[in-house]
Amino acid sequence: MFWERIRHLVSETFLNFRRGGWGVVASVGAITIAFLIAGIFLLLTLNLSAVVDRWAEDFQVVIFLHDNITKEQQVLVRKRLDGELAVREVIYVSKKQALAKFRKQTRGQESLLEGMKTNPLPASFELRIHEKYQTANSLGQLAASLKRVEGVEDVLYGQEWVERLTSVVEVMKIVGIVIGGVLGVASLFIVSNTIRMAVYARAQEIEIMRLVGATRTYVQIPLILEGTLQGGLGAALALGLLYVLFRATLWQMDTSASIIFSGPELAQFLETEYRMAMIGIGVFLGGVASLVAVRRFLKV
Repeated sequence: MFWERIRHLVSETFLNFRRGGWGVVASVGAITIAFLIAGIFLLLTLNLSAVVDRWAEDFQVVIFLHDNITKEQQVLVRKRLDGELAVREVIYVSKKQALAKFRKQTRGQESLLEGMKTNPLPASFELRIHEKYQTANSLGQLAASLKRVEGVEDVLYGQEWVERLTSVVEVMKIVGIVIGGVLGVASLFIVSNTIRMAVYARAQEIEIMRLVGATRTYVQIPLILEGTLQGGLGAALALGLLYVLFRATLWQMDTSASIIFSGPELAQFLETEYRMAMIGIGVFLGGVASLVAVRRFLKV
C-alpha cells in the first residue's frame, strides 16, 4: 500500500509536469538563466581569487643595484636584506642572469636586443615577502628605507596591482550575492506563479479529491515535487551551459589564459561541492515556491 502511494505520487508529479506545457518551459528557462548568471559571477570570483592567491604567493620586491657597486657594498646590502623581518627569501640575480631571463621572456622578438653592445640590465636582489607584510603601507616603508641604502639604484614592487585585483574580487563577491539574491527571488516568483496556474487549472479535480477524503498533504506533495523538479532541472541546465561557456572561453583565450592564470590548470570549473550546492538551491527554491502557491490555494 505504501509503495503504491509513492508510485502514484511520483506518476502524478510527472503528469503535472507534462501538463504544464509552455508554462513549465518558461519557468525552467527563467531558473536556468538566473542560475547561469549567478554561476558566471561565482566562476569568475573563484578563479580571480585563485589568481590573487597565486600572485601573493609569488610576490616579489626587486632591488636594482648600481652598475658601479663594489663587492663590499653588495655584501652590506645583502646583510641588510637578510635582517629585514618582512623578507622571507633573498635571491641574487647577476647582470648576466638578468639578460638571460630577458632573452627567454622575449623569445621570438630578438630584434629588441639588436644593436646592444653591452648588457644594459642591472644586477638585482629579488625579495620574497612574508604575507602579513604584503600591504601598501608596509611595502612603501620598506621600499623607502631600502632606496637609501648605498649601492641601491631603485626598488620596484607591484603590490598595488594585487590589492586592486583583490578589491575587484571583493566587489564581484558583493555584486554576485546581490544579483544571486535578486534572481533567487525572481525564480521563487516565477515557479510560484507557474505552480499556481497549474493548481487553478486543476481546481475542480483537487476539490473532488478532497471530497473523497484526500488529505491536504496528499494533494500538496505532487505539486511541491513538481516545483522541486523545475528548480533542480533549471539549475542542472544552467550548470551544463556554464560548463560549455567555460570551455569555449578557455579555447578562445588559449595563450592568454595560461599567462593570466600562470598555467591552464589554475583556470578551473566549479568544484563538486559548488555544483551540488547550485542544484540543491534550485531544488529548495522550487519546493518553497510550490509550497507557497499550493498553501495559498488551499486556504482559498
